[in-house]
Amino acid sequence: MKQLALTLCLALACGAVHAQKVFRIVQPDGSVEFTDVPPSSGNAQQIEIPPLNTAAPLAPPPSSTTPSTPPAAEGYSEFRITSPADGETIRSNAGSVKIDLSIKPSLRDGDKIALNLDGQAVGGGRSTAITLTEMERGAHSVQALVKSSAGRVIKRSNSVTFNIQRRSAILQPGAPRAVPFGGGSAR
Repeated sequence: MKQLALTLCLALACGAVHAQKVFRIVQPDGSVEFTDVPPSSGNAQQIEIPPLNTAAPLAPPPSSTTPSTPPAAEGYSEFRITSPADGETIRSNAGSVKIDLSIKPSLRDGDKIALNLDGQAVGGGRSTAITLTEMERGAHSVQALVKSSAGRVIKRSNSVTFNIQRRSAILQPGAPRAVPFGGGSAR
């Protein structure tokens, strides 16, 4: 039976067979045979094979005349978050995370970096090292933007998701709390 199915599939899939005639022969023991040679006994049924489905090849999309990156006079060839790594888990009882950026060429006069944390603007400036403080435990997503002096977004960095692990005051009530830099009292 497997040989029969394989023979039928090959016969139907082959383009050269399509141009020829295919015959179905039922043997005295009930087995079925397919062939392209008509038997001399004449007890074969000719099978009508429908035309094969064909499609014209797809034309390539027209080339875009607009560049995918801003012109060199306005843009930056590289702008990405280098730290933390995507998927990284950071242990910080104070909830501090340092975001390091790489930008090439250097930030031009008038342009500024803006930082979005979990979809909300959290600040920025001209530095490529930004420290976020007092962050809650859990997963966070960060992305940086280069903005012109007019506030127009020139370039977006990659988006990075990281996890913060902090001591829990509820789960560990007797543990000492982190003291903010510069002294002060514990909360």
